[in-house]
Amino acid sequence: MTKTKQQQIGTWGEEKAASFLLQRGYEVIDRNFSIPKKGEIDIIAWSTKPHFGKTLCFVEVKTRERSDGSAERAVGKKKMSALKSVGWLYCLKHGIDIDHTPIQFEQVSLCMVHGRFEINHYEIPMG
Repeated sequence: MTKTKQQQIGTWGEEKAASFLLQRGYEVIDRNFSIPKKGEIDIIAWSTKPHFGKTLCFVEVKTRERSDGSAERAVGKKKMSALKSVGWLYCLKHGIDIDHTPIQFEQVSLCMVHGRFEINHYEIPMG
C-alpha cells in the first residue's frame, strides 16, 4: 500500500528526529512500539540526564510543513495519556522496573521555517 504524503513526511520526520537524538548521545532502543487500541511511541531511547542519570525516554515526533506551532500543540492531554499508558506497557513487556528507573516523556517537533526544517526538542512535564 502506498503511503500518503502526510505519512511520508511523518516517516521522514521520525528518521530526522532519531538522528537528532543520536547526535545528542541518546541510545535509540526501539521505534514505533505500538499497542493496539492504546497507541504508539515513535522513539524509545536511553539518555543520561544531569539529575537522574540513565533515563528511559519515550519520544513523540511531530512533523509539520508550516511554522505555526501546530507541531508543538499536537500533543495534548489525550495523546499524553496514551503515551504514558503505552510507555508503562513497554516497561512491563521488557522487564523494566518503573519504580527504580527514571522515565522521561519528550517531544521532537520538526517544522518548516524559511524554506528549511527546524527541530525543537522538549521534555514534557507529566503533572
